Amino acid sequence: MRSQPAAALAALAIAGIALTGCTAESSPDPSPTPSISESAEAAPGTRANPLAVGETIPLADGSAWSVGATAATEVGDGYVVLPLRILIDWDAIRAQLVESGDDPADADTLGIDPWASLIVRYIGASGRSYDLFENAAADIPNQLWSVGTVYPPADDLSVNVAVTVPADEIEGGVWTVLNTGGDAVFLAAS
Repeated sequence: MRSQPAAALAALAIAGIALTGCTAESSPDPSPTPSISESAEAAPGTRANPLAVGETIPLADGSAWSVGATAATEVGDGYVVLPLRILIDWDAIRAQLVESGDDPADADTLGIDPWASLIVRYIGASGRSYDLFENAAADIPNQLWSVGTVYPPADDLSVNVAVTVPADEIEGGVWTVLNTGGDAVFLAAS
C-alpha cells in the first residue's frame, strides 16, 4: 500500500519535469565571458586584471606582505623566473601577534621566513599552475628559498622565483602569490 502513493508522487514529478522541459525556452548565459574592457575594470591584482610590473599591493587588508614584480618574467629553457619584490609590514605582524594573544616582541625576536609564508605559482596559458623548479643546471641567483629568516628593520626584499613550465604554457601566463591564509595577488608576466 505504501508503494502506491510513492509511485504516484514519482509519476507526478516526472510529468512535471517533462512538461517543464518541453515548454521552457532557453535563455542566454547570464554571465558572459568578460571582455577586455571589463577586465580592465576589475580590481588590480586579480586574475582578470593582474598587477603590472613595477607595482606592489598587499595580499589582503592588514596583511604583513605586499608583493609585486620588479621586471618582466625572464624565460629560460623550460622555465620562467619572476623577479619578485616583497615588502614586509612589521607593524601588521605585531598586530596579528597581539590578536592571537602572543607577544608582539616575538616579531623582533623570531623574525619571519618569506619562503615558509608565501606560495608562488605560474599559471600557464591553459590554466594549469606550476610551482616547482626542476632544472638543476640553471643558475638562478637570490632565490626566495635561499633568503632565510628576516628580522626588522629588513622590510624590502628583492628575490627571484623560478618555476619549470612547458614552453607552450609560457605565453599568456600569469603569476600568483598566495599567503598561507589563501589570500592571493596575481602579477602580470610581462
